[in-house]
Amino acid sequence: MAGLFIAFEGGEGAGKSTQAGILHETLKDKGYHSALLREPGSTELGDYLRQYLIGGQPVSALAELLLFEAARAQLIAERIEPLLDAGAVVITDRFAGSTVAYQGYGRGIDLERIGWLNNFATGGRYPDLTILLDIDPLVGLGRVNSRQLQLSLPMTDGSDRFEDETVSFHDAVQQGFRKQAGQHPDTWRLIEGNRSIDDVAAAVWSAVRPLLPARDVVAAQTL
Repeated sequence: MAGLFIAFEGGEGAGKSTQAGILHETLKDKGYHSALLREPGSTELGDYLRQYLIGGQPVSALAELLLFEAARAQLIAERIEPLLDAGAVVITDRFAGSTVAYQGYGRGIDLERIGWLNNFATGGRYPDLTILLDIDPLVGLGRVNSRQLQLSLPMTDGSDRFEDETVSFHDAVQQGFRKQAGQHPDTWRLIEGNRSIDDVAAAVWSAVRPLLPARDVVAAQTL
C-alpha cells in the first residue's frame, strides 16, 4: 500500500502551518490515515536541532545547511518512510524545497551542492506533491509581526532565524520557490496565499483530492 507524501512550502507568514493543519484534519475527517510533521522537527534529533537553529546562535551558512540536512535525514528514516510504507498521507511543513530557496537562493550556497546533499539526505524520497503558498514577502513578514504583537511577544523573539533577514533576502527566497515550481510543474502547485484561509484551503484540497483515489491510502489509524 503506497502512501502519499505532501509538502507545504513558502516564505515567512505564507500560512504553511495553518494550511497543513487544515489539510491534516480534513483527511482524518474523511477517514484517511494522515500524519502531520514539520521540518526541522518531529523527531528527537530534529526537535533538538530546531531549538538550536531558532535560538539565535551564530552559525555559518554551510553549517546551517548541514544541520537542516541532518534533521531531514532523521525525519525520513524515523517517520516519513515508515508512515508511507504503512499507506499514510504524510504532510510536512517544509521540506527540501526550503533548503534550495533559503540556503541556495537566500544564502547563496551553490545549488548543485545543495541538490546533491538533498538527494543524499532524503535517499531520493521527495514529495508526490509540493504546495507552494506564494505571498509577497512584505505581506508575510507583516503577518508574522502582527501575530507576535497579538501574542505580546517581542518583535524579534528568536522564533525563526530568518525573520530578521533583509527584504532582499526574502525576495530572493521567494524567487527560489517560484523557480522550483516552474521547474517541476508535475509535482509542484503554486497557490496564491494572500487570500482568506478558507479560499486557500479550498485551493489546496483541489490540488490534493485528485491524487487520493489512485493510491492505496488506508483508513485512519495510529502508528
